[in-house]
Amino acid sequence: MAEVCVAAVRREFTRIKHLPPLSPTATRLLEVVADPEVDVDCLSGIICQDPGLSARILGLANSAYFGQSRPINTVREAIIRVLGLNMVKSLALGIAVAGAFDTSACKDFDLHGYWHTALGTALLSRLLAERITPVQRPDADSVYLCGLLHNLGTLFLAHVLPESLSRVYAQWQKQPALDLRSLEQEYLETDHLQAGEWLARRWHLPDAVIQVIGYFDDENYDGQYQSQICVVTSASGWVEDYLRQEDSLLSEYDCLLHQSGLESEVLSAVEEKFRVQCENLHAVTQMLF
Repeated sequence: MAEVCVAAVRREFTRIKHLPPLSPTATRLLEVVADPEVDVDCLSGIICQDPGLSARILGLANSAYFGQSRPINTVREAIIRVLGLNMVKSLALGIAVAGAFDTSACKDFDLHGYWHTALGTALLSRLLAERITPVQRPDADSVYLCGLLHNLGTLFLAHVLPESLSRVYAQWQKQPALDLRSLEQEYLETDHLQAGEWLARRWHLPDAVIQVIGYFDDENYDGQYQSQICVVTSASGWVEDYLRQEDSLLSEYDCLLHQSGLESEVLSAVEEKFRVQCENLHAVTQMLF
């Protein structure tokens, strides 16, 4: 983020006296999310300390999306039989972090839409990352988490500036062709990406998440997380079009075509795979709030 933007964001948020605290569960999950040595028992033990989070993980594991023939009754079983250790790490952290916010006062904010986009972006980001050639491939689990949290700043703004953000969304609903971030800057003097990066740094979220949010859609970025930023930015734009039932092609995103392994025909195959897996995404989204 440019220094002038950093200064503006800091000025805007100095009036926020009570930063939403991370829950003890989220704090513990942050400690293990980047630990390749964490085992199933440790992760399930953390999740089981939070009944609401446990219920969501079990609900996801038992959903039609994963097509289990017999019920999943424990978090440990959900990890081993259905979701996998790394996916549960990301999902549990995403759900726990989001739980810090109360968006109910922001009447024009669509929480279901937020989660629909977040899960869709995470899913598509992983599918894209997995098709990049191994020598250049970013960690697919890290990319999934970045996709899941890339719009975290929206929840933050809905929590701390609910009336102002509600006016933004009311105006955007009237004129959907307008750029959302420009509207946010007009009404709030900041936007959800600036807010998200600020919060991610304060909460010490993984560096990949901080960089993807901070340099989202920055075509001039050429650092360590270039592939992650390209994949998540492109996935987010495509998913938003898809959920609005607008025609869009992944091959229209130039940065994807510059990723080794993501030729046009591969991107078409990824789109089709996403559509198949996305059929039950609406039902999965309902389980998260």
